Amino acid sequence: MRLLAAVVALFTFAGTASAVVATSSSRDGPAMLAVAFDGEVDALLPRGYRNPRSSDAAVRWALSQVGVHRDSGYCLRFVDLAFGRPSGPASAHLVWTQSPTDLHHTQGTPPAGAVVVWSSAIGDGHGHIAVSLGDGRMVSTTSGPVSILPIRGFADDAYLGWMPPYFYM
Repeated sequence: MRLLAAVVALFTFAGTASAVVATSSSRDGPAMLAVAFDGEVDALLPRGYRNPRSSDAAVRWALSQVGVHRDSGYCLRFVDLAFGRPSGPASAHLVWTQSPTDLHHTQGTPPAGAVVVWSSAIGDGHGHIAVSLGDGRMVSTTSGPVSILPIRGFADDAYLGWMPPYFYM
């Protein structure tokens, strides 16, 4: 899987590719990975706000971590690192509750590089946060290795929505 992430990163140039498609095989047979990169998410950030890494670079970094055992139970730390931040808010759901409401999107498929957020009803009261791949999936760390998971079906009752990567700190 790390090789697949490296192939995706190799053929993706920040803001220049509209889509990257790569194939890999797993113990369950061939798998397809389609990731959309378009840089639109960063344009949704408030004027003057910038992360150390662009949303496209954050997606590439997150994909490079797939299969690695890291940050189990610390999803926000993983997302902070994806965007080049050394630390961020105290809880994942605070990214949503402490951000301007005009950044919140509760409908539609989150674009690549957006953060997807769940309420404090999960994650021992801290919620959950992950990086969207733009195709209805996310790169997430929960327990075990970093994984690519579908957004729909992951604690749907606690799902708040998606937003550009804005960390109020």
